[in-house]
Amino acid sequence: MKPGREPEPEPDDEIPAGTPHPGGPNPPPDDSPVGFAGSRAVNGVRWSLLAVLARQGFQILCAIIIARILGPESYGIVSVASIYIVFVTLLLDQGLSAALVQRPVLSARAPGAVFTLNLVMAFAIGGLTWATAPALADFFRVEELTLVLQILALAVPIKALGITPRAMLSRTLQFRGIAISDVTGAAAGAALGIGAAVLGASYFSVIYQVVATDLVVGIILLICSRGPAPNFRLGEVRPLLAFSLGVFATNCLAYFSRNVDNILVGRVLGVTSLSLYSMAYRILVVPVQLIGQTVNRVMFPAFSRIAGNRELVAENLKKSMQILSMVVIPAMAFVACSSTPLVFLVLGSEWSGAAALISVLAIGGARETIFYITPSLMKGMGRSGLNLRYEILATALQVAGIVVGLQFGLFWVAAGYTAAGFLLVPVLMTIQSRLCGATVPQQLGILWPPIHASLWASAAYLLLTRLSLDPLAQLLLGLLAFLLSALLIMVIFHRKNLRLFIRQARSFIQLRPKT
Repeated sequence: MKPGREPEPEPDDEIPAGTPHPGGPNPPPDDSPVGFAGSRAVNGVRWSLLAVLARQGFQILCAIIIARILGPESYGIVSVASIYIVFVTLLLDQGLSAALVQRPVLSARAPGAVFTLNLVMAFAIGGLTWATAPALADFFRVEELTLVLQILALAVPIKALGITPRAMLSRTLQFRGIAISDVTGAAAGAALGIGAAVLGASYFSVIYQVVATDLVVGIILLICSRGPAPNFRLGEVRPLLAFSLGVFATNCLAYFSRNVDNILVGRVLGVTSLSLYSMAYRILVVPVQLIGQTVNRVMFPAFSRIAGNRELVAENLKKSMQILSMVVIPAMAFVACSSTPLVFLVLGSEWSGAAALISVLAIGGARETIFYITPSLMKGMGRSGLNLRYEILATALQVAGIVVGLQFGLFWVAAGYTAAGFLLVPVLMTIQSRLCGATVPQQLGILWPPIHASLWASAAYLLLTRLSLDPLAQLLLGLLAFLLSALLIMVIFHRKNLRLFIRQARSFIQLRPKT
């Protein structure tokens, strides 16, 4: 062995991609390529879809009920705490889970070393949070935030339990365990959070929800993955750092670009305005979480496995864009049109100020969902540096849009954020084209049919609003008019695209896909 070099691992000390780590369950054999054509990937999408729909369904239901009970003023404390919760999740991982998934051959001791590092970071972050909670409360001018953050700080190690087990299950496309953990955890958290809110726990109900969810998820992931057992061979983490640090830096920029609006709104306009904005922002992230993450969870490890086959990567990318655009664009166009009756019926009249924000951010949500897969493509192809450069550009544009909008009020913050996102579309299309050969005209051809149908469907809905119906009738009749108009346009002008979408959608439902 040469000085300065680690010894080469023995063959039985390695975990090739697609092989379970020691002690883990064996995945079923799969003869087809990993991707949407492979039965394991299709199974993965189905389990991910179940997990994301159930988890987000429980979380959205919980958020709506708690928001309706608390009202915009008290819910602002929840909104600020949510910024912290997302930030802690980012710091705990440092991009190492993505490295565990992406690395073609993995040392058998590396997952345990990463697990140890996650736990160490969790205790460090918890202590730092406890110490800085008063300063953070002063920054947002919310005295009650101190106690909320200090309680959440004590629960940070619980959040660390599931990070590495989730990565190892994802690496081998074993999404059943992830689905069980996410659904069970979300159900337990929602039940406890809603129960606490009904009993008068106010914004502390969210703490109960978060802690219960993290605890249940972590325990089930550990059981399903059968480890890994923590170890102190931290040198095993070193080969992962080159990739993970790039991912971590990118994720930090992404966090900043996606949360700077919440931070500035809370600081400059106050927590009541932040409540309205964050509730509207939830509409933007709903399709990202329900649909984008479903595809993304499977496509990152799938892209990692097929990175050497550009033609197969391009095929999977185009299928993903086809499915995402056909589902998300019409859905978010309808939400943008119907935001006023939706807010009145779901949240109540106290939240009416969020309706205009929802209309703008829903359009941005459609764009973000469709291109949510691009970072996975870059990471899967081993281009974390390119991903970082893109996030720098995205952060600069979005921060500029938010800061400019902040000068004119809350609505223009949403408009600035959304406009900046659309300026990034040509960049994202160019990146996808260069990485896998899916040309920009091909990508535009995928996006145009649902855009065309949604424009006509939106016009039909808005025409119906001239009848001055009550909110429920307007919503139901408007939805019917929207769906019929969109379907008519697809049948008349884009029948081929509609048939292709139906075939692709069926492949997710079939027990085994056609190969």
